[in-house]
Amino acid sequence: MRNEPKPTKKDLITTVHQFPNETWLENIAVRSNGQLLVTRIDKPELYQVDQSPPHGVILVHNFTEAHALGSLGIAEIEQDIFAVILGSWNDHTFKYTAGSYSVWRVDLRSYYPASPKVSKITDIPAALFLNGMTLLPGTQTVLISDSAAGVVYSLNTATGVYGIVLEDDTMKPIPGSFAVLGINGVRYDTGYLYYTNSFRELFCRVAVNPSGGEALGEYEILATGIEGDDFALAISEDGITTAYITGDPSNVLTRVEIEPGHAEVKVIAGNENSTIIAGDTSAAFGRTKKDKEILYVVTNGGIAAPVNGTFIEGGKVLAIQVAELD
Repeated sequence: MRNEPKPTKKDLITTVHQFPNETWLENIAVRSNGQLLVTRIDKPELYQVDQSPPHGVILVHNFTEAHALGSLGIAEIEQDIFAVILGSWNDHTFKYTAGSYSVWRVDLRSYYPASPKVSKITDIPAALFLNGMTLLPGTQTVLISDSAAGVVYSLNTATGVYGIVLEDDTMKPIPGSFAVLGINGVRYDTGYLYYTNSFRELFCRVAVNPSGGEALGEYEILATGIEGDDFALAISEDGITTAYITGDPSNVLTRVEIEPGHAEVKVIAGNENSTIIAGDTSAAFGRTKKDKEILYVVTNGGIAAPVNGTFIEGGKVLAIQVAELD
């Protein structure tokens, strides 16, 4: 019996689609039918990436009516209905425009070929830099990170009512840093809100009210030294939570296995000088039987920090067999 060669990391990381140069893909959500939705921080656009022909890549909507530079966090709030953050953050100067942020509803239940139904949920004029977003399951409430203010908003997407529900030093940006970036990615799971703080290099969690998002416990630092962006969570059969954290601009994917009183941290793909996942910004697992163990990762191609000081490419959607990476 012939021994099959062990796959390399490059074999386990494949490109689903690459966008043109100067494309900054910011966030990703997966539809129940397996199609991928990706946002662009450099343009107020939402794309669908269909891995099966004939659809390919489709511009779902250009949010010109939002009067914003780009689209950011995305979360499914009902079956095939998504909330999307729109706002202005300049991907060349790394400056945000306070008061430019709003949240929109995108109804894809009759999409495609019919046009999506798009409507504004609300403006959040007090926000500085809205970024990540996650749903509280069983509700129509999302939690949204404000990376510049270092707080988390709760937004009822049915009523448009919102307010700040979480604030802690672990969420704050570093004063005087060249880009004001504190709390970034947020994900809710089994009673906890998990979050990254990019410039403080923290991965944290806090027990929250599952209906409103208010803190029910202490803010915990789970791991340090992780320059994390958005991330995806996986729960094993024995109840172990594992986070897969993207690492723009470090170009790495970090796995954090969370056990009682302990977290195992390991970089499983990429490095500062690697172009394999240049500028990885967000991640989400597949939702079909075929791809439920595939982690989809989006990138900005190194716009934030060119690899080796010179390398930039178009943002990508990658499919990663994370179970095989070690």
